[in-house]
Amino acid sequence: MPWHTCYSLASLLRTARKLSASCNTVTFDIFDTLLIRRIHDPDLVKPAVARFIAARARNLGRRWTWPQVQTLRDRFEKEQRRQTATRFDDHEACYPDYMARVLREIFADGADERLLAEVTDYELAVENTMLVPRDELVQWLRELHAGGKRIFLLSDIYLPASHLARFVEHAGFPDCIEGIVSSADSFLAKASGKAFPLLKEKYGLSYDSWLHVGDNPISDG
Repeated sequence: MPWHTCYSLASLLRTARKLSASCNTVTFDIFDTLLIRRIHDPDLVKPAVARFIAARARNLGRRWTWPQVQTLRDRFEKEQRRQTATRFDDHEACYPDYMARVLREIFADGADERLLAEVTDYELAVENTMLVPRDELVQWLRELHAGGKRIFLLSDIYLPASHLARFVEHAGFPDCIEGIVSSADSFLAKASGKAFPLLKEKYGLSYDSWLHVGDNPISDG
């Protein structure tokens, strides 16, 4: 299906409703499409998490400041992106991988699965306070689901699909979603186009009856 550019939400909905009438499958980008942020820079969530980790470290007598924690996180994430770029077209990262490494560096043997879960829960909770569903698109998504369309979500992000599912749950429409695909799980992203064949194969979809909705003219185009 050829791509269409819309410059207002009303125009997008008019166009998308017309195009989706002949489709069995509709996929959505998540961030800045279905969910919008209250802050201009999504990375502003990260310092709060660094403070949380630094406070835990200080309570155990480990002298880490939050800027040091943030620097370590940034370094390990960048290292993983460089590593995945040697094997994949996309430079993706996976939060549980590099965050577990951050915690091992800071807490040594104290960095167990429980600690990773606590840090993850905190980060996702902070992120959720920053996310607002785009009501008109979510309402249309519900209409599509009620009409029997297969609905999937895709995102190029370091958070696995299991983490993204928490945002969808918080936003109130998990019952409408058949599946979520994140580049963090496969290192295959929308940016290179590799996420779409992955979704097609996994769920037996057809490009001929598939509409994708997103905000990025490259990744979603």
